[in-house]
Amino acid sequence: MPFILGRPLGKPNDAAFQRRVLRGALDLLERPRGDVPILVDHTEEADGATELDGRACPVNYAPIKHDGSLANRLADEIVSLATWYELSVERTGRTVFGSAAMTIGEVTDALVAAAEGVVAANTEQLSTGDMLRLAGEDLKAWVTEAATAQPGNMTAYALKAWFWEQTVAGETLLNAYQSSKTSDNKSWRDQAPVLIPAELR
Repeated sequence: MPFILGRPLGKPNDAAFQRRVLRGALDLLERPRGDVPILVDHTEEADGATELDGRACPVNYAPIKHDGSLANRLADEIVSLATWYELSVERTGRTVFGSAAMTIGEVTDALVAAAEGVVAANTEQLSTGDMLRLAGEDLKAWVTEAATAQPGNMTAYALKAWFWEQTVAGETLLNAYQSSKTSDNKSWRDQAPVLIPAELR
């Protein structure tokens, strides 16, 4: 196939072209069997199927080696989902991320610190609890919006289960909640439970 990785059938949404590619592959089944595998090049080009736009196959081939800390694992997860988040915003024209008025990097830094028992001081506008609650809502929004841009139709129930059971983002919020229970900051102790489903508290 002359197409870029991530587009094995050619240009997206070109059903007629993709059907020809599939039929070409299935036609190989009618060839006589032998000891040597049959390799045939597909020579028909597809407009736009050979131009890499950065979203065709968002895969990291060389994971960064680190100490496995929560901060580094969450950073890896954010990097792996960034392309999907951008695609989600492009497709829908909106995002609910941004309530905390922080970048995704600042959000993750604040929540990892909270998970480790270090909470920021109040700002002029927000208490520590309000700031961390908004950061937590932003993290959930960013990660779940990225997930909904990926192939397949995940139900709301499956999306919730995936977030809390399989993501580092969910692990971070759970750790931050546990840490809040012994925090000296009352506003954070009061607000942290809001971020966590009742059945996980």
